Amino acid sequence: MNLKALFFRVLDFGLQNDQSFHDKRRVKSVNLLNVIVILFLMIGLTNWFFIKADFPILIELGFMAVAATSLFLSYKKHVDSAFVVFTVNVNLSLFFIGQYYPSETGTYLFYFPVIVSIVLLNNPSRIDKCSALHFLICLLSFTLSLIVDLPGWQVKTIEPSQIKVLWYYDVFLSVFLTGLLTFLLNRTIFNQNKEILVQLKDIEKTKAEVKISLKEKEILLAELHHRVKNNLAIISGLLNLQEDAINNTEAKQVISETKNRIMSMALVHKMLFKNPEFKKIDFGKYSSELISELFNSYHLIDDVTIEEDYDVINLSINTSIPLGLILNEIVTNSIKYGFKDEPAGNNKFFISIKNAHNSVSLIVKDSGKGFDKDFNTDLETSSLGIVLIKSLTEQIEGKVLFSNNNGAKIEINFPNN
Repeated sequence: MNLKALFFRVLDFGLQNDQSFHDKRRVKSVNLLNVIVILFLMIGLTNWFFIKADFPILIELGFMAVAATSLFLSYKKHVDSAFVVFTVNVNLSLFFIGQYYPSETGTYLFYFPVIVSIVLLNNPSRIDKCSALHFLICLLSFTLSLIVDLPGWQVKTIEPSQIKVLWYYDVFLSVFLTGLLTFLLNRTIFNQNKEILVQLKDIEKTKAEVKISLKEKEILLAELHHRVKNNLAIISGLLNLQEDAINNTEAKQVISETKNRIMSMALVHKMLFKNPEFKKIDFGKYSSELISELFNSYHLIDDVTIEEDYDVINLSINTSIPLGLILNEIVTNSIKYGFKDEPAGNNKFFISIKNAHNSVSLIVKDSGKGFDKDFNTDLETSSLGIVLIKSLTEQIEGKVLFSNNNGAKIEINFPNN
């Protein structure tokens, strides 16, 4: 492994796939800063040529070891701990240097690259706790370096001529380090933005593919509903032929009721085909159309006053089909028994579909003679229509109530899921 590959491998310590762009940048930046700290502490060893025996080599090696420890913590995925260790280490080292060397040497200039590192680590899109911690520790360290003076720490053997050389030396290093960090900051942000742009292009490409796939599925689904509707129409046509071919009145009635049940299901697929989303239908519109078809089929549309009161309620196919069959049975029963032998013009039919606290209330009433006094829906002798109403109501997890109120009244409540 060459030196460049090793460098970039060290920068990737602690990176994880589930991290955000900023978190990845912060982890790489902390690793980079630790490498720079170690590098410049190594360069700082050259101060030995100026102060010889007074040079604090063990302390500098200690700061280098802490920087290496921060890198190790990143490698072990403890990125927050690595960040704290880095921040404390940098500020302690700067505080020590500020106290050890005379202020005339310009050691305080090294706070400028530290300030740049704050920008490097900051996330401008939100309040970043890690960057705030970094900034507060740096501010505290810088303030302490200005107000605290520890003469016992300061080296005494530096000559005035050496102080001047150290001044130029520190100015050069601090400017170079600031420039280097600024360059790396721009490079990091540029690379991150380039990565974001690549991902955005991938997202747009995926979005376009999903859009095409969705359109294809919508076309297939529309074709499916259309074919189901047509197949049900064919079945209804076959039943018409069968109805015409027999003379038994009771059999004709059974076939007619079966056709109506098929028609109620076909109407669901017809409305889903017209709906661009192919998911739900407005059951009020469905109910109105179904009732008109049923009364027309019995030639009663002009003899019955129909009152309708609907909320806008969209129901899925899983609810619409059984509820449509329920409504078909209720209307058919009203037509067959409620308006039987009743004079034309006095017949009324009322239907209401309303939202009621996360549920739907369906109320149907007619002006007929109502249910018999001994009417019992629990008996096994109940008609097929009543059995279907009860069974299908259970299918949609609802409850049904049969009663008389100036005619037959059926109330069904079911959850709107």
